[in-house]
Amino acid sequence: MLESTLLYWVMGIFFVIAVLILMFYTVGFDKFMPIVVVDSQEEWVVDRLGKDRVLGEGLNRIIPGLDRVEAKVTLKEQPIDPPEQEIVTKDNITIKVDMIAMIKIVDSMKAVMEVEDYKEAVQSLIMTSVVDTMGKMELKDIQTQLTDISKKVISHIEEESLRWGVKLTQVKFESVNYSDDIKKSMEQITISENKKKAMITEAEAKKEAAQREAEALLHKIEILQKNMPDMSNEKILEFTKSLDYINSMKNLSSSENAKFVIYPSDVQQSMDKAMGVEYMTQAMNQKS
Repeated sequence: MLESTLLYWVMGIFFVIAVLILMFYTVGFDKFMPIVVVDSQEEWVVDRLGKDRVLGEGLNRIIPGLDRVEAKVTLKEQPIDPPEQEIVTKDNITIKVDMIAMIKIVDSMKAVMEVEDYKEAVQSLIMTSVVDTMGKMELKDIQTQLTDISKKVISHIEEESLRWGVKLTQVKFESVNYSDDIKKSMEQITISENKKKAMITEAEAKKEAAQREAEALLHKIEILQKNMPDMSNEKILEFTKSLDYINSMKNLSSSENAKFVIYPSDVQQSMDKAMGVEYMTQAMNQKS
């Protein structure tokens, strides 16, 4: 009786082993394992007896007791919001900088296995890079170059973050704040700079006007020398001065606001000269 029972057990075990072998070489064990569904824009990092693998979007099979899910990683862009930082600029001004960044996982295996917390690690890199960059700049440059600073930060930490399977896609500065005293000082500096620019502009305009006036005078002299070669340089200068006198008197008397014109004490002599000059001018124009 005992021998018969033992024989049945041996035959049963043999049958089970034979069935398992047949399954292994035909359909495989994995066909009978539980099915898991990995969502879109997501990957799972799974450990099987010390060997890691990544499960992608769709249906995947796992072996209970052998497969262990290490992490579920989203492939969507994720925000990182570092705490507000205090930074001392190159011109010794303390500013408070608030920013936000966006990251995207490009290698799930590295993001899980190469670093303890990829978000915290990238955040530390961003904060360090911002301090290093802004600490070498003056406040006025920081205010006007925030976009360039963002690009520098992304470029600066790109290689290090990719080593963890993370790509930094954006750094945006939400605010750069400083004390009211600094604001007032900067406003005064801006006002002074604007006044300085206005003075320079005015000086350049006067310089240009003087240059044009000198060119016009030279042109007059050249015309006189051409049409009156016997006239001395002294007479030519006197003529041009008298001509300017005529034009100024005409402009003054034709002004809408001018009620009367006061002439200088030597008005008769000046007017005689002016009339003579005007006659010479008309004759010169007819000749030319």
